[in-house]
Amino acid sequence: MASIKLALPMALLLCGLMVIGSIQSAEAQGGKFCPQFCYDGLEYMTCPSTGSQHLKPACNCCIAGEKGCVLYLNNGQVINCT
Repeated sequence: MASIKLALPMALLLCGLMVIGSIQSAEAQGGKFCPQFCYDGLEYMTCPSTGSQHLKPACNCCIAGEKGCVLYLNNGQVINCT
């Protein structure tokens, strides 16, 4: 009976340590967390690495992945990624 009472807290502790370890390893590898939202009406984007070539738009600047990209919306609004 005592082993069953000890098993649950140990399992939870082990799961917590695994989650913490995976978050730290993602940060160590340069991973980043991006917000999961998309601008409505994205038409195209341009990035410095491709010049003025119209690219398939990313949902937001974080997902675009490159500083200096510009997102163009179909209502004429421009979003500069800095």
